[in-house]
Amino acid sequence: MPHALIIDENIAISRAIQHYLGGLGFASFDITWTEQQALDAAARRRPDIIVIGDDIEWGSAIRAARRISLDDSIPVLMVSGNPARASERLEMASSYEGPFRVNQIEEAVGIALEGRPVLH
Repeated sequence: MPHALIIDENIAISRAIQHYLGGLGFASFDITWTEQQALDAAARRRPDIIVIGDDIEWGSAIRAARRISLDDSIPVLMVSGNPARASERLEMASSYEGPFRVNQIEEAVGIALEGRPVLH
């Protein structure tokens, strides 16, 4: 049963992401809006994918995702309403695809899981 961790302060965006991932077979979710909440949620249950948004209430979603996926190589997606800002924030990443719009999550998940079948 695939599990997703969503890190974003906008509950409407988080619910939209949850909806799309649910359609791809993800059955459980942790929705967080601070860096520490994300770290705590990942400690309780290892996610199969991490989806981060533009902003969080406290801390850094990118830093949280990097800390969580450090040893496990968990795929991380960034969903952004502002592609220029997303690209700016991801400049330090070694490689990335996108940015993707919320309605492109199926495509993004397929790329992030690299060759693993998209779950339905």
